[in-house]
Amino acid sequence: MPWREVGDRGRQEWAKRWDGWTVGWCVRRRARAAPRRGAAAGRFFFDRDELEPILALLPEHCPDAVAEIMRRAERILAHEFDLLGYEGLCFGAELDWSRDPVHDKRTPLLPWHRVRLLRFSAVGDGKITAELSRHQHLVVLAKAFALTREARYAAELMRQWRSWQRDNPYPRGINWASSLEVAFRSLAWIWAWRLLDFAGGLEPAFERDLVRALALNAAHIERYLSTYTSPNTHLQGEAVGLFFIGTMCPWLPAAPRWRERGWRVLLREAERQVQADGVHFEQSLYYHVYALDFFLHARILADRNGVAIPPEFDAAIRRMLEALRLLTQAGPAPRFGDDDGGRVFDGRRNRAEQMRDPLATGAVLFARPELKTAAGGLNEETLWLLGPSAVRRFALLPLAPAAAESRHLEASGLVLMAGRAGRDLLVMDAGALGTGNGGHGHADALSVELMAYGRRWLVDPGTYVYLSPGGERDQFRGTAAHNTLQVDGRDQAAPAGPFAWRALPRARVATWAAGAGFRYARARHDGYCRLAAPV
Repeated sequence: MPWREVGDRGRQEWAKRWDGWTVGWCVRRRARAAPRRGAAAGRFFFDRDELEPILALLPEHCPDAVAEIMRRAERILAHEFDLLGYEGLCFGAELDWSRDPVHDKRTPLLPWHRVRLLRFSAVGDGKITAELSRHQHLVVLAKAFALTREARYAAELMRQWRSWQRDNPYPRGINWASSLEVAFRSLAWIWAWRLLDFAGGLEPAFERDLVRALALNAAHIERYLSTYTSPNTHLQGEAVGLFFIGTMCPWLPAAPRWRERGWRVLLREAERQVQADGVHFEQSLYYHVYALDFFLHARILADRNGVAIPPEFDAAIRRMLEALRLLTQAGPAPRFGDDDGGRVFDGRRNRAEQMRDPLATGAVLFARPELKTAAGGLNEETLWLLGPSAVRRFALLPLAPAAAESRHLEASGLVLMAGRAGRDLLVMDAGALGTGNGGHGHADALSVELMAYGRRWLVDPGTYVYLSPGGERDQFRGTAAHNTLQVDGRDQAAPAGPFAWRALPRARVATWAAGAGFRYARARHDGYCRLAAPV
């Protein structure tokens, strides 16, 4: 561990305890929000005069999305939520923001650094608790208000927001224990703020309180960036949060620093996290899409606000889009590696068939016909991110002819064997288990997934859960759950807690050939060389 990392970790550990003793005095002092005094907010994805055209286009081009918004808004009014695959979770008449209702466990309001996020006995499945506090459902209420102008949606949004503020005093509780969750919450607040403002439902007092809370969030994220503790999508998402707050609230004293630091971290992480073949270094397709969403959202907002986009950043995004296109050329995406269950724009769009959503945005943003073909159509996210002109620009792109493309993605070790265009695809994973200690990778070296005749035949079982009282997580990420071989009933790697492995196997493609009418790959891994009788 280099001295710089030792220093950063030591500073954060001291800061956590100091914040606990002083009730967050340092962070609160840094987050003091200057009054707005007529200062303009940064440019959002759409301007005030673009809201009505977007709302008019949504029913025409995304009718199912509009129906889903209204259905979900009604359920949110009744405090019923669909989170991470659980349907109709009830959090009570008074929302309990610290409770996991699936396992009926409530986390006490301890100083956040004392909350043991990965200890099921202490918090239950903390991911369920955190998912509600991402507040993406508040954006649904804001959309419902914009579509209908019914005051009950805006009133419930503000009531829930104030309830959360009351029940989660800084720096106490599970909902401050992850800087990434603070960033997610910030993005949702910014979306709700701009939607309410442009639709005429924003109360001045609510805006003032929300901006102050955003400043507190940014100060916390900056103080506890996951530079060394979780240098993956956690750090990336936190950088997006800093960049968004600094960009949208330019009158805040620290806004220029937050904006610059967030953008600098994003550019660095794009270079570090995106491999040469475009696959994200976690070796998980879900995290690939997760990271791509972060990069796309930040890139579009940066362009809207006059921030120069380095060619290298665009090149990384293009590589990620191309890898996603290749992996989804025969239908729903293969699900190798962990599945987080959340999304940047809409946490409910987390199924395999929805992993192609970024392709439509990429098609319009970079004028790429092949991405339009792969996307299958325009989606709600693209319309909100790129405004009313996205419909025309998407329509003007020609449809590229579908082709069966077989590839060996060398950096990630994925082998793609395509049959009939759009119908048949075999994917073999002959790459690393994942970055670092493989926290989001599975012990699936040389496993295969098969799409044929437009249907899934050989599948990856997914993740199931991140935390539980039993061994389900290890079971689902273990070798026996994948289409590859066990030896002596052993996994290729040894679990070291829920997000780490020991004795990671090395896998590589030894031979790859693609000719007229045939595809051939030969690969190997050394995960069983550690056995008494090595293989």
